Amino acid sequence: MHPDRWQRLCDALSALARAPQHHPNLIAECLAHQAARATGGHRAFVLLMTRNRVLPRNLQNEPIQGWTPIHRYSPPTPPKYQAHIRELMRQRNPLNDLPSSVAIARSAGRLRVLLRPELIGERRWEETPTGELMALLGSGDRMMGGLPLGDTVEIIIGVDRPPGAPEFDEEDRAQLACFFERCGPYLVRLLISHGLLPHQNPLTPRERECYELLLDSLTEREIAEVMGLTPRSAHQYVSRIYQKLGLNSRAQLMSEWLIAGQIFEDMLPFPLHSALVGARGLRSAEMVEKAPA
Repeated sequence: MHPDRWQRLCDALSALARAPQHHPNLIAECLAHQAARATGGHRAFVLLMTRNRVLPRNLQNEPIQGWTPIHRYSPPTPPKYQAHIRELMRQRNPLNDLPSSVAIARSAGRLRVLLRPELIGERRWEETPTGELMALLGSGDRMMGGLPLGDTVEIIIGVDRPPGAPEFDEEDRAQLACFFERCGPYLVRLLISHGLLPHQNPLTPRERECYELLLDSLTEREIAEVMGLTPRSAHQYVSRIYQKLGLNSRAQLMSEWLIAGQIFEDMLPFPLHSALVGARGLRSAEMVEKAPA
């Protein structure tokens, strides 16, 4: 990896380490910002995708194969464009009709980063349903990467560059893949906050709010005050969170949060997209090379 690229990656990871570690939403927003910084982009987003553990037969041949985006983290849009973008999002084509969504879904199960030709073929972005939205955001090119953190959960990171900037290339592909591998603890914490690890059950938005307050070391009475609940209701929220996350106490909750790095290490190495096999700086590639035959 070129020294300048390595420095950008180190700077991005250093900024992530300084982010408020007990606020999952802020971690996700920081992940998006630092992904753009690490890869020379001007804007990025983080997307959580899930699908049912048992894929219904009628979805097995569907273009996006049952994958559903459940939460998107991205920087705020300029106020003058917000209403237009909301209308575009409301009217936009189903995911099955978006070439980039189909490409990222059908390549699931591997660490991959897809560039424009792999996302939309020989077309330009302005010729696709995504193009108008990208133009409003001041974006001229995009690459998208995905990391499987379970059979039914993936984290997607998309990075944009403005019109006139160089298009993303193979070095940028490897750079985003390295970013994925080196920010593993933050990705795991984001999944925990949604109840999306394999042994967990998804949390509702209000349960996620309560979970963050637990990370903030608030008592159940304080949680009740912040959330506008009775103490009994707050206790019920806390109990459901423990049950869904497979925990018995706040001590276990904090412990799981703190060992997110080890949870991620246990997932390595990840299967690699063909374009990343042998990529320098990728831990998964190095671990496969060093593995005994």
